[in-house]
Amino acid sequence: MANIKEQLKLHYDQQKKLIEQIKIMRNELEIEQKLTTRFRKQRDKYKKERQSLLEKTAPEVESRDSQKTTLEKLKKRRDFLRRQAQRKDGPVFKIFTPSQLESLTIVELKFHLYELEFKQQTTSSMSKDDEEILLEEISRIEDRISLLEKRDEVRVADYLGNIPETKEKIKQEISEIEKQISQEESDKKEISDRVQKIYSRIKPMKEEEDKSHEEFVKHLQKVDELKNLVQAKQEELDSLKSKIAKVKKLLVEETHKQKYGVIEEKIQVLLKKREKGESLTVEEQEFLMGYGYVPF
Repeated sequence: MANIKEQLKLHYDQQKKLIEQIKIMRNELEIEQKLTTRFRKQRDKYKKERQSLLEKTAPEVESRDSQKTTLEKLKKRRDFLRRQAQRKDGPVFKIFTPSQLESLTIVELKFHLYELEFKQQTTSSMSKDDEEILLEEISRIEDRISLLEKRDEVRVADYLGNIPETKEKIKQEISEIEKQISQEESDKKEISDRVQKIYSRIKPMKEEEDKSHEEFVKHLQKVDELKNLVQAKQEELDSLKSKIAKVKKLLVEETHKQKYGVIEEKIQVLLKKREKGESLTVEEQEFLMGYGYVPF
């Protein structure tokens, strides 16, 4: 009996300790859940602000890229005209053999056509024979270009436009292009500066966003760990409660047995007393009657 009571007391002490541990863990879990929510909201806030700034840069970046394309075209045209301006007048021009002509790409053919047309437009003194040869070569190249375009064997490169008739006009166009290039580069720099300023604001936002995400992940992992610990402790507590219930039942049974043994012993003493002819008190007679014995 004493051993059962000691066992029950031990279980109750363990139960109290477990309940206290679970209470502490639940408090820690609540704190970690609040921190998880806090850093998640903080991360999402920085992310939203960063994305908003990036959206604002999109038109600027698109404009900058568009100007980059424009600059490339202008510089390409300028360089082409510079090569034409540096050419020397003369009757000599290159004539391709049929095999050489077939080996040229459409881009090479067009550039050679530019050269021949320039020669035709800018050469003041050319013999009739040379002029006929020139025209024939121009016709050959045009036919070859037309054939390639119809076959769609290659993609036609950007057409650089016609060559001005005189070197003076070439120089004028080069000058105009230089002005356009200067303006485009100035505009491009302004846009790039604005984009860079926005990016300078985005960078610290991204850093804060990353820090918040790291904290969010760290506390989220802690939440999962605490949930597992609480669940394990709760299972341990449930198991202990089941043990306590069994020990309590055993204690009740032992108490009943002990009480019944005392009663049975008293009944036997009174019966022996009656058998000896000794008189019983009123209380003793009532006691025997209570357990089904007639006291006479």
